[in-house]
Amino acid sequence: MENNYSYDGGFKFKPDYKWPEPGTKKKCPRCNEQLELIENKPTYFGKPWWCVPCQWQFSEEDLIKAEKDSLEEE
Repeated sequence: MENNYSYDGGFKFKPDYKWPEPGTKKKCPRCNEQLELIENKPTYFGKPWWCVPCQWQFSEEDLIKAEKDSLEEE
């Protein structure tokens, strides 16, 4: 039996992530290692930032919130 399902639009949970300019560098708020900026391709449905050691994705909003939270702890 053949499966004829088509997901033309994909499954993007939040398609309006703000994508930083190529070459932008940020550090992980969890482990302080350099984050990898993922290329914004039409077939990619995750967040723009990836932490290799933590195996965690971050959006620009996540990074801003983490920075704000860390300042409030001081």
